[in-house]
Amino acid sequence: MNKLTLLFALWLIPPAAHAVSSRVGSAQDLGIGMGLGQPLGPTAKYWLSSTEAIDASVGYHFNRNFDFQANYLWHSFSSFSVDRGRMPLYAGLGARVNLGDTSHLGMRVPFGVSYLFASDPLELFAEVAPVVRLITKLGFDMDGRVGIRLYINYLK
Repeated sequence: MNKLTLLFALWLIPPAAHAVSSRVGSAQDLGIGMGLGQPLGPTAKYWLSSTEAIDASVGYHFNRNFDFQANYLWHSFSSFSVDRGRMPLYAGLGARVNLGDTSHLGMRVPFGVSYLFASDPLELFAEVAPVVRLITKLGFDMDGRVGIRLYINYLK
C-alpha cells in the first residue's frame, strides 16, 4: 500500500472525538464548574428544556461578602453560527444575596454567551449582570464573570 492510499484511508476514518455529538443543552442536563469574577466560586446549571435553564453560584464577592445567586435563564441559539458546537446568547432574571459586612438582597438581570462544545460535555460562559440592591442597602451593582462547567450526565 502506498503512502497516498494510506493517507486517504485515514482521512475517511473520523477520529472518535468527532463521531460523538454532545447534547449539552437538553432537558435535565446538569453542569458543575467554576466561575471567576463576582462571585468567585462554584457554579451549577440545570437545563429545564432546550432553551430554559436555572443556574446558581456561591462564593466570594469582592466587597468581602459571601455571595449566593440563582437565575432563571432563556437561551437563543439563532444568534451565532459556529463551525463546531453551539453558541447561544442568554438573558435571565434572578436574585443575589450578599452576607457579610454589607449584607443585602438584590435582583439580577444576567446577559451572557455560552459555548457548548460539539464533542465534549463542556460549556464555557461569560456574563454581565446589573443588580438592583433592594433590602438593607438600596443601590445598583454590576456582576460579571467567566467560567466553565462540566456536564456530569455525559461522563461514563
